[in-house]
Amino acid sequence: MKFIELGLIWYDNRDNINVTPYSAYSQITNMDEIDKLILKRLQEDGRTPFTRIAREAQVSESTIRSRYRALIDRGVVHTVSIVDPYALDFQAPAILGLSVEPGFSEDVASAISDLPEVSYVVLTLGTYDLIVEVFCRDLTHLTDFIANRIPQISGVKQIDTLLITKSYKLSFRWSPDLELE
Repeated sequence: MKFIELGLIWYDNRDNINVTPYSAYSQITNMDEIDKLILKRLQEDGRTPFTRIAREAQVSESTIRSRYRALIDRGVVHTVSIVDPYALDFQAPAILGLSVEPGFSEDVASAISDLPEVSYVVLTLGTYDLIVEVFCRDLTHLTDFIANRIPQISGVKQIDTLLITKSYKLSFRWSPDLELE
């Protein structure tokens, strides 16, 4: 069985989960007011021009550009386009709680992560070993996914399905409190 040190979880540009150990967390969180401003403005609008941020921070655009690049290199920020699955007619989203055989968590998580319907996979402590978010086109697609595809993955013991009927908050704008001093 593999154990990982607890840390800050982030995704690389291939959607692989990475964990930065908390011992290295202080390096990532060592941000000054300019870094915080960059993050805050880009979370408000990812297309905010660096010139606008530079003007607000009273520094050059090249400073903002190099700071932004450093934030990317340190794994603090990732720039992606977010697609709304409902707009693409994926009308059967669900959360799956998976129980797996002892010692199979990593293998099951890896296999599940490769399935195109899956948007989110996390290892948890509690009732379920893995929590998985899926987006299927309709109930027939979801039923096939749960009844036929997931059980083919070695190590899966039990699947509990929570069909999402209404989303109250779907935010990709989460950030820690970045209050500017």
